[in-house]
Amino acid sequence: MKLSLLFIGIFIAHCKGEVRIAGGEVTTINQYPFAAALLTNVDGAAFIQRCGGSILSRSAILSVASCFYTGDQVHQARNWRARVGSSYSASGGTIYFIRQINIYSTFEPTSTRYDVAVLRTTFDMVFQPGVVEAAFIAGRSYSFSPNQEVRAIGWGEGSNTEEPTTQLRHVDIWVVDQQLCASRYNNDPNIDENVVCAGWIDVGVKGQCPGDNGSPLLDSNNTVVGIFSWAQGCADLIHPGVNTRVSAFTSWIVATALQP
Repeated sequence: MKLSLLFIGIFIAHCKGEVRIAGGEVTTINQYPFAAALLTNVDGAAFIQRCGGSILSRSAILSVASCFYTGDQVHQARNWRARVGSSYSASGGTIYFIRQINIYSTFEPTSTRYDVAVLRTTFDMVFQPGVVEAAFIAGRSYSFSPNQEVRAIGWGEGSNTEEPTTQLRHVDIWVVDQQLCASRYNNDPNIDENVVCAGWIDVGVKGQCPGDNGSPLLDSNNTVVGIFSWAQGCADLIHPGVNTRVSAFTSWIVATALQP
């Protein structure tokens, strides 16, 4: 079942109760019109793509909190922009200023636990079917099936040796068992019920990389079920990508996106 809050452009799907896409292919914004390239100038004068996001409403974008920290210091909203409606991170579409960065209250910058954020744009984004649209996000009852196939998208690195791409890419990977994922990260306590791991375990080649942070993990219906948080390496065969589990934060995401 899918519930839509049309008056703000957020769609919530209830189903079953800094990083580039590796091993993937280039794609266009028309396939993922909710995708946003997040640009920053925290490292210099020019704004460059560092993270990704998913459009929630005409003024709200979903991403991860860790994108907006240097050490334990949160960035100023004025240091960020969002490019929407373009397949390219460095050209096309429309750029919107960010007026507010809403960080989940218990986010831990050191461990990246509870890694979720909602950005608010200064002006409302102009929606255009197939170019700029709101995403569907997982509802609180969403659950994953074993080895479920998912899709990652983003503008990050294509491998450990490649520079970030300027064109949007996508790749199909698989949900990794939670206990197996934790064991691959030396039983890291942060691999808990609030995250979902995904990759091509024991093979590698395909996966999420630096620059993809904040970009969505999608199910077969293009519902945003995860937000890429971190990983060891890029599409590593031992270590899958760790994504914030959207269903664990649905209520907060919606409430924050609804704020004036």
